[in-house]
Amino acid sequence: MSNSDNNMQALQSQNKTKSTKSHKLHEKIITVSELLSETELSIPDYQRPYKWNQQNIANLFNDIKTQSDKSAYRLGTIVLHRPKDDEDNLKNILNIVDGQQRTLTLMLTVMAIIKYYNLDDSTQPESEQTIREVLGNLTQSVPKLAERQNFASDISVYNLHTNFQEILRIISRGELNIEHIDFLLHKCEVVIFVLENESEAFQFFDSQNSRGKDLYPHDLLKAFHLREFKTGDEALRIKTVNYWENLDDDRLDKLFSNHLYRIRRWSRGQSAQTFTKDDVVEFKGITLESKTLPPYTRRLAITHHYIDDYNNSVHCKIAGSPTAYPFSIDQTIINGRRFFEMVAHYDALITKYKAINNGQASSSEHIVTLFDHALNKRASKIINTLDSYNNYQRRRKGDKLTRNVFDNALIYYIDKFGAEELPQAVELLFAWAYIIRLTSYSVGLTTIDKHATKSTGMFMRINEAILPKNVVITSIPSLKIIELATNQKPESGSDIYMLFDSLNYIDTSGA
Repeated sequence: MSNSDNNMQALQSQNKTKSTKSHKLHEKIITVSELLSETELSIPDYQRPYKWNQQNIANLFNDIKTQSDKSAYRLGTIVLHRPKDDEDNLKNILNIVDGQQRTLTLMLTVMAIIKYYNLDDSTQPESEQTIREVLGNLTQSVPKLAERQNFASDISVYNLHTNFQEILRIISRGELNIEHIDFLLHKCEVVIFVLENESEAFQFFDSQNSRGKDLYPHDLLKAFHLREFKTGDEALRIKTVNYWENLDDDRLDKLFSNHLYRIRRWSRGQSAQTFTKDDVVEFKGITLESKTLPPYTRRLAITHHYIDDYNNSVHCKIAGSPTAYPFSIDQTIINGRRFFEMVAHYDALITKYKAINNGQASSSEHIVTLFDHALNKRASKIINTLDSYNNYQRRRKGDKLTRNVFDNALIYYIDKFGAEELPQAVELLFAWAYIIRLTSYSVGLTTIDKHATKSTGMFMRINEAILPKNVVITSIPSLKIIELATNQKPESGSDIYMLFDSLNYIDTSGA
């Protein structure tokens, strides 16, 4: 027996003592047919969208065909939560905490089989009588299971429709025959855990998947912060995570990896090259409902409760303008609801920042408006040039990494000081960030990381600054021609060099 099976048996033994009401799916290994016979399965509103694609479908069915000579085949673990009503009685519902992608795909498969073989028809040819026998009561239970589900996410609806059509095509091509279907339903198994405590369900999901290969780091953060979501207002819970759930995984990955993780780490002078599952602790902080909290958290707790109190007050209703929590990008993370709000806040802020010029190349004379603040000609020239200079140069890895440092430094400044002294900040941060591009022949992630984490660098300067002037008074020395990398000298045609020169950051006296 594997260590995984031993762990599962141990958890089963622990949780059997906690159950007050038996259930036919409670903590055991069952077949796919038994799973899909359970009509009380439900996808809760806070779940992530259904994102399996045609490649996932192909991989699943390929596994089924290649393993069909075995006596049994394990498809994985499904974690369910059985909620309670206001009187602490168990509800007749089983929320899928982990395993919804597999479960919905299996449901789609049976629905496609029913449609392809037209099993609603009472007169069946011999081959269709055989498939009816293979399906058994699934011809009734799966349609009922499908009817119970509601999907608010357009992503889920689109993927469900697309995958259903793909499965139909696979069946019609004969790639999933009756023998394969019989093996899938009666020999393929899943390990089921039904937990009555929602925190335990999410904790088990977190521990099981932290060693997996298919999850993004932000998936683990979602599981952790859902577990820390203490409010009893389910509608607020759904509303809070809804923004997150409808974001594309790649977008969330870039938000954390390219921006939030790097800014937070660089602001403390710490390395931040790549954001992995081992780094999710960066976004785990304090739970304000905890009975023992250090004194420094008092200001966070006061702000947290004041915001909620005001937004629920008659004063807010009269004013008609609720107040958002005043996040800072480098603040201590508040676990649970505020974490999801923080992610939504910074996704919106960074999206707005990246919408400068709407992605269109502009002349150097175009006046740029950044966060509703018109920049001066020098700062506008910097932004316009960075958005439009030589396409080959701009797409090089080193240039993209340097732009990321500049963007993050400016986002950090704006988050802390808003638009005050913004034109000067744009020029200063550009000169500081792009020095590394002009003085290095090749710029990689290690080079950028060292530049960003220097104690004399701008991330530390912004972190320590009390007023904007503490940042913008920083002096950036002019570069001498001899300091330039060979591929950045005047004769190389470097657009960044020409921009530096036009802003008087090149000292040609010793050329």
